[in-house]
Parts: sequence; structure tokens; C-alpha cells
Amino acid sequence: MGSLATHLQSWMHHDTALITSANPLFVLAVILGIGYLFSRIASRLKLPTITGQILGGVIIGHYVLNIFVDTAYQSFAPITNFALGFIGLTIGSHLDFRKLHNAGKRIILITLCDVIITPVLVYFSLRYIAGLPAVHSMLIAAIAITTAPGSTIHIVKEKRAKGILTKTLLAVVALNNVLTILIFYTLYYFLHNKSVSADINILSIMGNSFLLLLESVIIGSGVGYGVIHFTEKRKTRVSFLVMVIMAVVLTVGASETLHLSGILSSLILGMIITNFSRFRSVLFGAFKEIEIEVFTLFFVLAGTHLDFHAMKLGGFAGVVLILSRFAGKVSGPTLGACLAGATSNIKKSIGLAMHPIAGVAIGLVLLIENNVLLAPYSDQITAVVLTAVVVYELIGPLLTGKAIALAGEEGKNRLRLMDFIQEEFITVDLDASDKWQTLDYLAEFLVRTHQAHHIDINELKASLVQREIEISTGIGNNLAIPHAIIHDGPQIIGVIGISRKGVEFDSLDSQPVHIIFMIATPKENFDRQHLQVLANIAKLFGKHKDIKSQLINARSAAEVYEILQSKEVDELNPFFED
Repeated sequence: MGSLATHLQSWMHHDTALITSANPLFVLAVILGIGYLFSRIASRLKLPTITGQILGGVIIGHYVLNIFVDTAYQSFAPITNFALGFIGLTIGSHLDFRKLHNAGKRIILITLCDVIITPVLVYFSLRYIAGLPAVHSMLIAAIAITTAPGSTIHIVKEKRAKGILTKTLLAVVALNNVLTILIFYTLYYFLHNKSVSADINILSIMGNSFLLLLESVIIGSGVGYGVIHFTEKRKTRVSFLVMVIMAVVLTVGASETLHLSGILSSLILGMIITNFSRFRSVLFGAFKEIEIEVFTLFFVLAGTHLDFHAMKLGGFAGVVLILSRFAGKVSGPTLGACLAGATSNIKKSIGLAMHPIAGVAIGLVLLIENNVLLAPYSDQITAVVLTAVVVYELIGPLLTGKAIALAGEEGKNRLRLMDFIQEEFITVDLDASDKWQTLDYLAEFLVRTHQAHHIDINELKASLVQREIEISTGIGNNLAIPHAIIHDGPQIIGVIGISRKGVEFDSLDSQPVHIIFMIATPKENFDRQHLQVLANIAKLFGKHKDIKSQLINARSAAEVYEILQSKEVDELNPFFED
């Protein structure tokens, strides 16, 4: 009894952990329990659950309750690596070329402005305000570029976010992390070579960085095409969940064995599956069965590893990093959005969305610590970077959630009556000479953008033409709603075409058509939804006269999308859950 009292006294004085020897399964149970409890508390306080989970980890960690010794958490390193791999897979799944075909300029400009402006501001602030040496400032500036994909994905899922900002944010975060790794490794190889030789070959250094990217592409692509082969050729009866887990484990394991970035290879894996697999939705959906548990483990463990002692060591330089990175992450993406001519929602929101920083940054810091030649720089770099990680892991998710709410995209990731009203299914440069050419172009646009391989394009065109011969679908008021019946499919699909000069459509009022909604309805949904969609589209222009001129004058598909997401229009495109 005396030894127990002595132990408890030592624990209360923070000299030792409460439990110095614990079974890993018991530690796992405590982590999951704490994650669940603090998720509920965060929800009650209207905070992101990720913030609650990280705080829960902080509380059971070394600096508050000190429940377990630090080594108790080390056995979960494989789970953390797997979670990072899954995060990379998920981020890669949002690099869907079908969805991004008319958003490329916006995504590229926002990414480039971010990865240029953020490190420049951070470098000069650390070098000339904080007074850090040039090498320290360069390495920290490169690390500061990254936006944590895990925190971003978690907030997007929790907020059930969907829209132009969400799509842009996830694609930008994916490219941001690819470029962060390339920039950091280029600098890393430069400093390493400079330490051993005065003769430096810049082309060789850049080649090494791109070789790292190429090797990650080979691993991610190889595993991705393997998954596609086994799922589509029916070579195995393994469940989709097991298939996804095996793919992530193999990708991360192979990458780390070869000293590559597991998250980068997993990102490539996700990109390959989302662009080339017919079972993409099933494969990515399979992980939902264990997604909550994996994220809970990851973020509670992240909380236990937050080093508040580093904030003291980081000192003034840590504060400078936090402020200069904040300025870069606000100004860079916002400037990129302005240069790209993005919509007002993106311009006002994207600068708040890019602040979380965690796993990739910590991984790059460890790379410096483990390099014998760069190790002398590591103590101060680690302290300064971890200071920013502590702060941004707590406030970053709050800012991302605020950005999503500001853009009006919270709660929008639900099935709607007209779910085809998305940026990727809209074209504003329709330049057809007559209605037959219009029908032909939009039919091909529909099949291509929806990747509707189950639709016979010739049958679709024939159905559209036959209906048009029977009676014109130009219903007047510069609007046409050509429609067809397709044999099968999960739901109504459609596209929107805007013609500024107008197309002769034999309309009821003999006026040219500027706005075309083309829809294709599966036979089984014809009676229930087809007429409702037609009626709601007609009501849209009957009730809101100004919508027509706004759509005709829209400069981009994104602008058309935002017009059709306004509160006045929203009521005519109900969610099925409501």
C-alpha cells in the first residue's frame, strides 16, 4: 500500500506516469474511449470533433494527466502510418480529372500562389525578424508550405461539405503536399550535398527530387492498377474493405521500406483508383465501416504527441512562424483565387481554409533529425516547427470549418433531386449552330463528364432526337429541357449548357434558346422523379426572372453553379433526406 501511495504521489507531482506498464489493448481502449468522449464534448460546444480528439490526447498525454508512459504510444506507430496512408488515398481520390476538367486554372493558380508566397514570407520573417540562420529559415519555410490533409479531410466529412470551395480546397491540398515534398527534398539534397562537397550540381539535386516523385508514382500506380485488375476482372472474392486496407498497407509499407513518402504514394494510389476504376465509389465507400475509429486513433495519438515544451524552446521564432505562415496562407490562396477569376465565395473563404499543419510537417522534421549532416540544425528547427503544429492543430480545423460555413457548403453533401447541378456538368462556351448540333454535343458531354459507360451514346442521341421531332423541348423564355429515357442507372443525370449567342430551337415563343438543361432518366425513376425535375426547372425561371440573365452572362461554370445554389433557387432542388 505504501509503494502505491508513493507512486500516486510521484504521479501527482508529474514525476512519473500513472500507469508505467500497460497492455497495448488497454491503451487502445483508453484512446478510443477518450476520442469518443471528447468528440461528444466538442459537438456539444459546437467545435470540430478533431479539435476535441486532439484535446483529449493532450489531456491523457504527458503534459496533463500523464496516464501512460510515452513508450506506450509507440506501438501504435503502424496505425498512425496506415492512417496517414488512408488520408493520402482519400486526398488523391479528389484529384478526379472528370470533376476538375473545368477547374484546373483555379486550382493551379491557388496552389502556386500558396507554395510561393507562404515560404517567402516565412523565410524573410524568420531570417530578418526572428534572426534565425539562413539554413534554419529555409528548411522551416519549406515545411511551412504543407497544409495537413488529414485535418482537412476530417473537417470536410464532419461538415458534410460539398461545393466549389470544398472541391477546390481538397484538390489544392493534394497538390500542395506533392509540391511541399518536392520543394523540401530539393532543399534537403542541396544542403546535404553542400555539407559534403563544395561542388554542387543543381540538375542532379533536382533530378533526385523528381526521382523520389517518380518512385512514389510507380508504387502508387502499380498498387492502384493491381486493385483495378483484381476488382474488375473478378480475380478474387476478397471484400472491397479488405482490398482497400491491403492496398494502403502495401503502398505505405513499400514506400517506407524504400525511404519514400507513404502519404505521397498513397495519394497517387487514390488518384489512379478514382480516375480509372469502375468501382471507385464502392472502394472508397468500403472504408466508411472503420473510418471513424481510424481517425479517432490518429487524432487522439496526435494530441498525446503534441510537445508543449517545444513552445517554450521555440520562443519568439515560433511566434514569428505562426504569424508569417498565417499571413502567407491567407494572402497566397486569396491572390491565386483573384488571378484565376474565381467566384466571390472562393475569394472570401479559401484564405481561411488552408491553415492546419501536422503529419507531413512532423515527418519532414524527423527527416532532418535523422540526417547526420543536418542534425546540428534539428533542435531549433524542431522546436520552432512543433510550436506552430501545436497552435495550428488546435485552431486550424476551426478556421477550415469557418471557411466552409462562410461559403455556404456545410451540410450540402447529400443526394438531391437535381444532383447533376455541379460545376463539372456545366459548360458556358456552347457554340452550336442549331439544336441538332446542340443535342449531339451535350449528349457526348453528358456521357463523358458522368463517365456513364452504361449508356449507349447512339441510343441516347436517338432518344433525344426522337423526342425533339415529336415536340420541341424549347419551352420558351430562352429555355430548353431536352430529355431522354435510359435503360438503367442509379439516378437522373444531366448537364447544363449556356449559349450566349442563342440557338434556334423551334421554341414555343419562337425565341432563341440560351439555357439548356439536358437530362437522362432511368426507366425505373421516370414516373417518380422525371416530371418533378422538369416542373422544378420550369418553376425556377418562372419564379426568378433575373436568374436567366445572370446565367447567360456568367463567365464560368463555377459562376453558374453558385447562381443555382442561391437560397432562392435551393428550394426547387430539395435534398432527399428532407
